[in-house]
Amino acid sequence: MTSMAYGQRWATSIAMTLFLLFSVVAEAQSARADAQDVSVDDRAEAADAYDQGTSAYLAERYELAAHWFERAYRLVPTSTALLQAVRAHDRAGNTIRAANLALLLRDRYPTDEHSKRPASSIIEAVKPTAVLVKAQCGAECTLELDGALIQHDTFFVSAEVEHSLKAAFEAGETSTMVRGKPGSTKTVKFAAPLPPPPPPIPRWGFFSSLGATVVLGAVTVWSGLDANNGVTAYETAARTANSPGINASGSPTPAEEAQALLEDGRSKERRTNILIGVTAGMAATTAVLGVFTNWKNESREGASRRVEPAVGVSNRGGAFTLKGRF
Repeated sequence: MTSMAYGQRWATSIAMTLFLLFSVVAEAQSARADAQDVSVDDRAEAADAYDQGTSAYLAERYELAAHWFERAYRLVPTSTALLQAVRAHDRAGNTIRAANLALLLRDRYPTDEHSKRPASSIIEAVKPTAVLVKAQCGAECTLELDGALIQHDTFFVSAEVEHSLKAAFEAGETSTMVRGKPGSTKTVKFAAPLPPPPPPIPRWGFFSSLGATVVLGAVTVWSGLDANNGVTAYETAARTANSPGINASGSPTPAEEAQALLEDGRSKERRTNILIGVTAGMAATTAVLGVFTNWKNESREGASRRVEPAVGVSNRGGAFTLKGRF
């Protein structure tokens, strides 16, 4: 009896060794397709991790074997490393973890006939006792279950237990609680949160606008006075424009002098009109900023009501808009 039991253990060990050796060959073959996308160092580390997992599996240290096989998969993603991680977790009694990796294996490698049957077998064994969750994100997101990142948007969780599921988007995070009966399926949809509203207008914004308005007003007044100062000289030149004048030394005639003064006056008038328009626009902006400035240093509340002005300038002109939250 003793010799028979000893022989059975040897036969089992040899069979397992041969199985894992064949798996190593399959691993090497499946890794060739991804070799161009993985560095030499990562491939070397993945091979070492796979060897460590094989040794732990042969020693029936299945938890440790699962750790090494998962590491090998993270370094060089292949269906064989993932399948070995599924088997190791299943042998260790981590049925939900094994089933979740089996879901990943089934969906990521749908044409791999070698892994299809064992993956489906483990999934079907867990399905009646757990809750199948299908997470759907409206935009690219990262999923986190009970504080741990998950690799796949379809996964199992323990039944009759509340689980925290969070989706992290570029604009922020949203979360919900998931709970279900054994054998049930839950579909959870996440929408990306709206970007945070702009901060309220600070007091320095109003005073900066006020200062610019005052400066523009002063420049506009100067421009208007400068334009008016040339009117008398032009009128005088215009009255003598028809006289023959004396032009022995090449000096301009009265008509030429009157025309030059007219063009100079028109230029100053255009400059003044432009300054008047810009100053009026800046004054209106300052007035609006004065109404909506955060005078009391209030903090922004998510549910607070606020109307916010926005001023923009482009090569086509300016724009002023109001945005509000109610």
